[in-house]
Amino acid sequence: MNRRSFLFVESNTTGTGELLMKRARLLGFETYLVTRNPARYPFLKDSVAQVIEAETRSPDELVGVAMKLSGLAGIYSSSDYFVEAASSAAMAMGLPAANPEAIATCRNKWKQAAELQRQSIPIPEARLATSVRDVENILAQATLPVVVKPVSGSGSSGVRLCDSAAAAITAFDSAKSVLQDQVDLPSPDILIQQYVEGEEYSAEIIACDGTLHCLGILAKHKGPPPCFVEVGHDFPAPLSEPSRQELASFAAGAVSALGLNFGPSHVEFVITESGPVIIEVNPRLAGGMIPVMLSHALATSILDMVIKLYAGEGFTPPHASARAGAIRFRLAPTSGKLKRLSFSRNPDPTVPEAGLLKSEGGDVQIKGDFRDRVAYAVGVADELDAAAAAADRMIDSIEIDIETAAGESDKQDPRLGEGRWALHPEAMKLLAPPIEISRDGRVLQHQAAIDEAHLVMLADQGLVSQAAAADLLKHILDLQDEGFQSLEGREAPRGLYLAYEAELAARSSPEKAGWLHLARSRNDLNATISLLVLREAACSISQQIGIAQGALLQRVEEASRLVAPLYSQYQIALPGSPAHYLLGVFFALGRERKRLHSLLEDIRNCPMGAGAGGGTSMQIDPSKTASLLGFELAPFNSLDAVASRDHQLQGLSVFASVSILLSRVAQDLQVWTTREFALVDIPHNLAGGSSMLPQKKNPFLLEHIKGSASTVIGAYVSAATATCKSPFSNSIEASNYGCSPLRLSEEALKRAIILTSLVVKYMSFNVQSMRQNLEDGTAMTTVAAERMASRGVPFRKAHTLIGEITRRLFLGSSVAERRSELASQLPGVLPTNLEECRDALQFGGGPGRRSICDQVSAAKMLFRDAQLKCEDIHERWAHAEMHRKQKVKELIDGHPAA
Repeated sequence: MNRRSFLFVESNTTGTGELLMKRARLLGFETYLVTRNPARYPFLKDSVAQVIEAETRSPDELVGVAMKLSGLAGIYSSSDYFVEAASSAAMAMGLPAANPEAIATCRNKWKQAAELQRQSIPIPEARLATSVRDVENILAQATLPVVVKPVSGSGSSGVRLCDSAAAAITAFDSAKSVLQDQVDLPSPDILIQQYVEGEEYSAEIIACDGTLHCLGILAKHKGPPPCFVEVGHDFPAPLSEPSRQELASFAAGAVSALGLNFGPSHVEFVITESGPVIIEVNPRLAGGMIPVMLSHALATSILDMVIKLYAGEGFTPPHASARAGAIRFRLAPTSGKLKRLSFSRNPDPTVPEAGLLKSEGGDVQIKGDFRDRVAYAVGVADELDAAAAAADRMIDSIEIDIETAAGESDKQDPRLGEGRWALHPEAMKLLAPPIEISRDGRVLQHQAAIDEAHLVMLADQGLVSQAAAADLLKHILDLQDEGFQSLEGREAPRGLYLAYEAELAARSSPEKAGWLHLARSRNDLNATISLLVLREAACSISQQIGIAQGALLQRVEEASRLVAPLYSQYQIALPGSPAHYLLGVFFALGRERKRLHSLLEDIRNCPMGAGAGGGTSMQIDPSKTASLLGFELAPFNSLDAVASRDHQLQGLSVFASVSILLSRVAQDLQVWTTREFALVDIPHNLAGGSSMLPQKKNPFLLEHIKGSASTVIGAYVSAATATCKSPFSNSIEASNYGCSPLRLSEEALKRAIILTSLVVKYMSFNVQSMRQNLEDGTAMTTVAAERMASRGVPFRKAHTLIGEITRRLFLGSSVAERRSELASQLPGVLPTNLEECRDALQFGGGPGRRSICDQVSAAKMLFRDAQLKCEDIHERWAHAEMHRKQKVKELIDGHPAA
């Protein structure tokens, strides 16, 4: 009897493509892969399928291939780019398939968005761009940040988070070619989507016979922005069961709205403050090894389900009972040749699957998408924390060694008249190391922005010819588009700026590049860069504080119903609540955030035009330069413009104040996690173990938060010390040593805020422990004394009387006996329970329920105002950037042959 055959149309190169073919063979099918390019699939050497070469983008050619196969049972593609063609071929052959038109709508993210919006499914605001002008027009009306993505992309390829117009334009250009590199497909249409804040999840759905079955809701972990590489998934998502059911229904509604009535769908969505929002619906099985993890957790092969479904054998949902699962990925840290890649430990029973996605000896190129993954590990256990910990342990054991390409440090720069200043080699090693884009790229971006504004101003004033300005601006844009990679490893004996200018001279000409420095000095240039860096850092920290405040508010509602000790000098003072403590931290953070916004409002004058400190004789328009860089005013006093560093010191002072606050909070939480206090518990994935003590659980993130404060405070002291002994003019002490600590401070503080947000968000309250030391009633005696005072007994007398009563209590007696004794000694004034006592403390900002309600209302209003203020500041800068880019474009367009 002939075996039935199963045809796969192309495949994903990592993930489940190879596994699907292996499972089909194990199910008894003769397995075929039709592809345009077999070389794309290294796993074919293992004979997982018989290969047929054909044009897979043509349904007609696929049908021709299918007709030659005997006993064909099904056609399927695990690749996003070929699901439509595979579906069309299957339908033409009378085989099970989804509606190709529905898949086409779904695969085009612009059409998908329009259809979902038409059916009132919540989605982020989205616009279509086919040119840079489209991008500029869209950003003129959008609120930053935005997400730029190819309309028909997959695997996060070309998807970038952009918080500036320049970043969005760069991402647009990159996204247009990203699919050509992968599957030789053009992507002229690019989607610009409003970025949506919130936790990300996915729903895995299979449709059969008009019924949608949700296999589960997963929580998603992402790598660092601006990319959206998925680095982990948790199943089931740590939500209540009713919430998961509601989200399953919500996701199924989106699938149904798109007409996907057959086969698997992978639905990605974000839960915002106003509810879930669909990010995108993918008409295929989830990627990223999710089906493998689900198969282990559900004890049913998801891959077998899909193969049987497309072979016409129907669909049987998995059993309701399931274990928890987690998957974690390791990303390549850098590009280069992969010399070593291996796990340093063997998987234990809680890790049923772990594997390498790259091979030693091969090249790794950082792409900012799924191709950056080098290994994965799946953890399965009865509890999600245990499953996640197992996957984390396994993936953390990866040993990786990548040999990076040697830099081109031997290139010689034209010195533009600086050749006589040849720095001694030993001094150069210490003071002028070769350029590293990872370290210097931020400054180079600001340098390029200042150059754009300066050249536009010079051309408008007639001080530089528009043709020369246009030519230089073209090269500056090229450098930005290239990420300044031509400067990587370049020697910079006279500093970053002159090496950058030398590169422009090499690309244009020394004569043209020489105009760039007209009417300016490195003094006003460095002062301006330092303010741009400070603005960016202060805004970034404000945004992180906003996230921390959001996490605090999120826990307040839950915590307001609880009773907990309120401590004074580590001694129990009164019954309070965790909400009262969290709100206290919230308001303290809010004042620090307000100080940052005041600082940003106060950075009004742009130093450009001040020259070396004495201005210039050229008839420049520094107000125009200032406006193009997002400042309000030109320098008023040229010496003040280049000499003062009060803004930097103020910023570092606020950073230090925030770090001190977070360190105090971490100190409290660390004490409260001890067995002696046991008020809060930190989850395992935010804690560590001991190398010697098997029972020990270390909340070490809290120590990092406290330790970060020393770095931030040290940065302020370092900057202040460097500045205090420098002359009131431009000097290396003030401009270098007085400003350079900012970056270290920002990184340390951002780390502390993020860690604090994580701990606040995921810590749990030990309700019983919080009540335990309050139950004897002694903490309620202050309220009893105040009640006696309200009845005419002088407070000091009441205080003395109750103090004597509490001292006479026999500590060897039980809690109930001490409470009973107090009640008998203080009839009618001792609160009957802890909640009554807590809620009596409603004046002076106490933890009483009425007081907390007022505080929450005020907190929400302050939070909203701060968020709007931060957005307003960011929008002003974005508007200035767009205006500057438009002026640059007009200059270049006006001189195409420049």
